[in-house]
Amino acid sequence: MNATIRHALLAKLPSQARTVVRVTGDDALRFLQGLLTADVGRLTPGTSTPAALLTVKGKIVSEVWVLAIDEQEPWLVLPAEIAEEVVAKLDGHIIMDDVELETLTEHACAIAWRDDEAALTVAELGALPEGVRAFDTGHPLPGVLLVGPTAGLAALAGLGEPADHERFTAARVSHARPAWGFELGPDRFPPEVGFVDAVSYDKGCYLGQEPLSRIHNRGQVNRVMVRVSLSARPEGLAPIALTFDEREVGQLTSPAAKQGLAIVRRAHAKPGAELRAGSITVTVQSAPLGDDPGRSDRNQTATVALGGRR
Repeated sequence: MNATIRHALLAKLPSQARTVVRVTGDDALRFLQGLLTADVGRLTPGTSTPAALLTVKGKIVSEVWVLAIDEQEPWLVLPAEIAEEVVAKLDGHIIMDDVELETLTEHACAIAWRDDEAALTVAELGALPEGVRAFDTGHPLPGVLLVGPTAGLAALAGLGEPADHERFTAARVSHARPAWGFELGPDRFPPEVGFVDAVSYDKGCYLGQEPLSRIHNRGQVNRVMVRVSLSARPEGLAPIALTFDEREVGQLTSPAAKQGLAIVRRAHAKPGAELRAGSITVTVQSAPLGDDPGRSDRNQTATVALGGRR
């Protein structure tokens, strides 16, 4: 039996509304390559990559999805709640560059995925509503990002089953994918929040690259993302404090039924470690997910690949 295909309009999910920004000009790719953590020069048309805009200290300012419209025109997808601020920061870095930023105010985003480990691909979707573009992606879930006019995205009724926040979160937990407003947020290093696959360590310099390089070569972050099981469904909204011996050691960031994602101190990121979320027992199921594995000659605890299937 084929796994169910699901889709969700991101604006209907908590903290997932997105703003789409078109980047044009002869220097567009070079400009983004010098600011964002991902290697955008490797993108081919119809694909996307997660990235981050960082402070000079290597802390996250914003999650960014980079979409390759063609070989010279990237689009950016930003968290809607901070998009105006992020566009202003990007604009402030345009000095002598031939770069223009245009917010596509009529555009929104959706995501489609399959309820199994196999990623849904653009080639499987067939005809899409007018104006809607599709991009193969691994983030925020392995599947397809759909970007286009809001009216077009609302006409995706034939694309499998609509999904709510609970379904979206359960899929993220299964694939160990962090999300903005839950694991991802300002003032965190990408390896702390399971977002190291948004970071290139070999493309050259970019804003905030030096601190991440030091972590990669010589250090470790103190907090990491793990998958956890829950003895009961927690009440209240995430994040929920996690404690060990009545001392806070992390946060449950994405609960879904009796599983979830959490950010915990590295000392507790070991399968079988038991923490508390009030009266609920929270058991760590994985080693660090999406953490920086470091150089091969650096002695550190093994890091689990995103999705936990390595």
